[in-house]
Amino acid sequence: MNSRRRKKYRADESYRRKVRQGRFYLLLIALLGGGCIWLTVSALSQIETVTELTVDASGYKVLAALPSESELAEERRAEEIKEENEIFTQKDSYPIDMIIQTPYCVMYDVQAREVLYSKNAEEKAFPASTTKILTAALMMEYASEDTIFEAGDEQALVNPGSSLAYVNAGQSKLDRDMMLDAIMLPSGNDAAYCAAAEVGRIIAENENLPAEEAVNVFINKMNEKAAEIGCKNSNFTCPDGFHNDNHYTTAMDLLRITLHSQKFPEIAASGKKSYRELTYLSGENVFWNNSNKMIQPDSEYFYTYATGLKTGMTDMSGFCVVATAERFGHQLILVCLGSESSAIRWNDTIALLDAGFVYIKNNDN
Repeated sequence: MNSRRRKKYRADESYRRKVRQGRFYLLLIALLGGGCIWLTVSALSQIETVTELTVDASGYKVLAALPSESELAEERRAEEIKEENEIFTQKDSYPIDMIIQTPYCVMYDVQAREVLYSKNAEEKAFPASTTKILTAALMMEYASEDTIFEAGDEQALVNPGSSLAYVNAGQSKLDRDMMLDAIMLPSGNDAAYCAAAEVGRIIAENENLPAEEAVNVFINKMNEKAAEIGCKNSNFTCPDGFHNDNHYTTAMDLLRITLHSQKFPEIAASGKKSYRELTYLSGENVFWNNSNKMIQPDSEYFYTYATGLKTGMTDMSGFCVVATAERFGHQLILVCLGSESSAIRWNDTIALLDAGFVYIKNNDN
């Protein structure tokens, strides 16, 4: 009897345990079901809310896209040109009043942002090899430091009687630093054409572009850049400045070009060298004297404060120079075009620079 009772008790206990488990599972299912229903209702509510928000947002004004970095740069440059044009605007008089023989001239104080002297600065003149300041600036802008310049068919475009850096077609190879000095020191027309052809291909993104077409691409870019930096009466037909009636500028435009070239400090550093002796990548040994007598210590026109920059001369242009000098913490840029002789060019340049530094000393606070 006791054994049957124990068995019955165990059976009852097992039954009650199963009942409790069943109830627990039913409760759990009920809770889970309720949770799912709540989540579904909540999600549907959120979707409705989002839809309502989306509809409401359509009434708001759409903000314009922020300007890109290039657009900001263009705006900044436009503002700079506006300021420069105000500075360069021809006036009735300037602080320095001198009588010189050179017909076209302007002198500018970089730090004071002031034109100190001007004579026929907005009138058309022929720049000769001072053109190469723009040529050098474009080369520095578009050619990377490791660009190799190989002289080729473009050398056939170099005019007889040109000043040369001894860049030989089919042979000479120069790096960018060599090419810059070849343009600036001996004023090599052969170097200017070699640079123009290589940079023209870079601009056109076509390394196989024939030499004459590549040079034309470069010349087009010269005129585009001149217009971009605010030149008002300039047109370029070649990279070297060899005379062409349609190749012209003004003293004021050449000042703008020189200021633009200062974005590339290597140009000023090149123009400051009195000479350079080197070996091309292709093995030729060359020696160049700088044509700027103001930085030649043994020249009668040596000027202690001179720092560069570029000379030029043709029968039609006369004797030209863009001279830079530094004293009293100020840099002067002086553009002289059309002098009748080399002596007049240098004498006028030195006299004006001296007058400029006297003015700066007397007026700099």
